[in-house]
Amino acid sequence: MADIERIPWETFYNGWQWKQGEHVAIIGPTGCGKTTLLLGILPKREYVCIFGTKPVDPTLKALQNSRGYVRMREWSSLDPSMYPKRILWPAADKLRESAILQRGEFIHALESIYHEGGWCVAIDELWYVTQTLKLTQEVKTYLQQARSLKISLVCATQRPACVPLEIYDQSTYLFLFRDNDERNLKRLSGIGWLSAKLIQNTVARLPLHDTLCINTRTGDMTITRPPKV
Repeated sequence: MADIERIPWETFYNGWQWKQGEHVAIIGPTGCGKTTLLLGILPKREYVCIFGTKPVDPTLKALQNSRGYVRMREWSSLDPSMYPKRILWPAADKLRESAILQRGEFIHALESIYHEGGWCVAIDELWYVTQTLKLTQEVKTYLQQARSLKISLVCATQRPACVPLEIYDQSTYLFLFRDNDERNLKRLSGIGWLSAKLIQNTVARLPLHDTLCINTRTGDMTITRPPKV
């Protein structure tokens, strides 16, 4: 851990060369700061659609007021120049119907965005989207093919052992928060040609809210701490 550079967030963020079409994965347990990081990096992208999955989410609601995001209950082919920041947030207040409704709306949006290209899609609950809504294949397709369409996928999950392996080898950047769960740490050992021992030891010893950023293409690693949003 001592061999990995630690830099302030502002320095990291200003120098971070995240290109349109490159995918980002954010991984860590509940309360570590995944959502804070996800929302903190989205201003780098011009056209953003966040998938809302919870019946009530104060964080997403605040985005409508403070950052100009427009809530949509279903995807619509609105002029991106007029509506570049969107939250796709289907009604999820009926227990038996919410998952069915969400699945349908998210599939429609993913298909439309795939044809339009140029968007950044942000999913804060990847495990829920793949396991409960059964959208694993759609997520895999985005990870494997959407880069050429200049579509970036930003995914956050607290269960690294329960999401597609493609999230690790197709994401250009991985942000890993502290985790001591042996099963989760074992999954982190499969990150390309990088040192499994170094990654596991670093993640297990990170201070709370610090994150290890890994460029999976170059092997560069940096530790930083995103500010509160």
